[in-house]
Amino acid sequence: MSNIKWTNHLIEFFTVVLGILLAFGLNTYYNGKVEEERARHFLEGIRLEIEENTEEVAEKLAYHEGIRDTLYTDPSKVVLRLKASRVKNFAWQIAQENSISQHIPYELYSKLAEIYEAQENLQQTNKEASNIMSHVNVLSPFYIVGVDVSEEEARAFSQDYKKGWTPIFEDFISAEKELLFLYNEALSQF
Repeated sequence: MSNIKWTNHLIEFFTVVLGILLAFGLNTYYNGKVEEERARHFLEGIRLEIEENTEEVAEKLAYHEGIRDTLYTDPSKVVLRLKASRVKNFAWQIAQENSISQHIPYELYSKLAEIYEAQENLQQTNKEASNIMSHVNVLSPFYIVGVDVSEEEARAFSQDYKKGWTPIFEDFISAEKELLFLYNEALSQF
């Protein structure tokens, strides 16, 4: 018993420990690479979603600018109708459910969060304004029923009524331009 070579046992012990630590290290490295690849996959989905949303918002922006411009020049030719931007957020939701924030730069994650919050605000504003506008468009002809007004007075009322919507369209245009700016900033970071 006294002839046990402790040096050989210590070398074997440290070799086994080193092998186990190396295996844990390689496993951690591999898992990190897998998570980075998943994050790249999610970011690609978000990038594509933002590109689609950019086209959608740009189209609606042009429409709303046309209505606003006509409200300034000849309100009688305007049919008041908002076209809500149908922006998507599926890729963002899936990425958040999969903890993407741990695997991308903070600045990019912060910018993406800002974009999707701005989208939610725009969608909520669209819903509220559309509800008000549909209600008023249905009822507005009846505001002057029973009142003896000339055709000229009715036309003036209609034009003044429509001009009152100009600030709403200005707000939408401003929000849509801001969202397009955020989209372009984010796309430049991909």
